[in-house]
Amino acid sequence: MAALTLAERARGRDNNFHLVRMLAALLVLVSHSWPLTGTPSDPFERVVGFSLGHLGVDVFFVVSGFLVTGSLFARPRLASFVDARARRLLPALAVAAFGVAFVLGPLVTDWPLPRYLGAWGTWRYAIQNAVTWPLGVCWTLPGVFAGNPGGPAVNGALWSLPWEITMYAMLVALGLATRTLRLPRATQDALITTLAGLATIGLAVNALFGLSHRFEIVQGLRFTALFFTAGALKVHEQRVPLRGRWALAALVFLVLSFLHHGVPEALQPSLLAYVVLWCALVPGGLLRAYRRVGDYSYGLYLWQFPVQQCLVHAWPGLTPLTLMLAALPITLGLAALSWHLVEARALAPRTTDIAPATATGGVTS
Repeated sequence: MAALTLAERARGRDNNFHLVRMLAALLVLVSHSWPLTGTPSDPFERVVGFSLGHLGVDVFFVVSGFLVTGSLFARPRLASFVDARARRLLPALAVAAFGVAFVLGPLVTDWPLPRYLGAWGTWRYAIQNAVTWPLGVCWTLPGVFAGNPGGPAVNGALWSLPWEITMYAMLVALGLATRTLRLPRATQDALITTLAGLATIGLAVNALFGLSHRFEIVQGLRFTALFFTAGALKVHEQRVPLRGRWALAALVFLVLSFLHHGVPEALQPSLLAYVVLWCALVPGGLLRAYRRVGDYSYGLYLWQFPVQQCLVHAWPGLTPLTLMLAALPITLGLAALSWHLVEARALAPRTTDIAPATATGGVTS
């Protein structure tokens, strides 16, 4: 019996994407529990040189590349696509940025309250982190977490958001160029596939010859490979079978690539993309019930770092285990509030939408 294709598996909304994203966000929370308590890295990173948090972020980019590429094709107008992306990303991000700056910050700052509220650093944090791109992330608030063992960063998890917005911008630029020039859909598909291939080749060449060790270059290539490999799988979904044996083999090679650094690392985006999409689209049963709970992953991602920093500030000496156990229920509560009070309302379908804004991925899905 022939295996169902990616397109056949991806029909409708009965899938595990919410669950996969939630597990990825939990990996980030767990991973941060070590450096924020003064331990350099999580146990996974000590073994393979790659943290659980980075793995979680990679999963987000795979999901984002697959679903956001699909969202682009479902909308005949690019303005509708950009509007959907903005509604998914910005409202919850703005609430988190201003909430941390003007609710959490005054509770923990060492500065007198009037001085804190009037400081440019406070306002800069709120305004800059409400968008993160193109200005980047503002890491600190005046007098906040200065004595924490993991450093004074208030929300280190925001580092990946400018990269994700960059991927969206690249996708919009590609869509704008192909639609302006009236190029056929096959050309757009080929360009997405080419971007994935070039990024993968770039990772391999850099690993082979050691051309650059700059984080921005290596991470840019990796995120581009993750996002556009998943996008390429989306545009070729009619011809890609999802087989359990293939997913298992991809998982085995993925684990081996973590253990053997160098050129094998260039294969990680392709291997991870297949494994993640199999997990999101094939397993059924009770796992599918999680979708009805709500999509709390973005809120969890936005709030876990400042919550953990607050707990370390209030109770010095927390271990990684006690920190993650204490932070999880608080962060889940904030994530639920973020989803029901901010995100779900911002994502309410509009009459101009061809596809609901929730048909998106990544951290901001």
